[in-house]
Amino acid sequence: MRVRYRVVVERREGIVVASGTLTGSHASLMPIWLIPDSTLRLKNGRRIDISITDLVGDIAEFESTGLFSPT
Repeated sequence: MRVRYRVVVERREGIVVASGTLTGSHASLMPIWLIPDSTLRLKNGRRIDISITDLVGDIAEFESTGLFSPT
């Protein structure tokens, strides 16, 4: 499924975490919201392990779940 995304990368308590939003159809995002862990593949080919924390309409919020290396 293709989505638009916005990713914010920040350092919290000595670790790097990513969070952001996914925009797509509610029907497509709903099954991902129900799965505890998913992978977001960025257009540059990098991958982020995520968990969707909220879904309202066609916008989902997520947080990274695994180790994230910004480089």
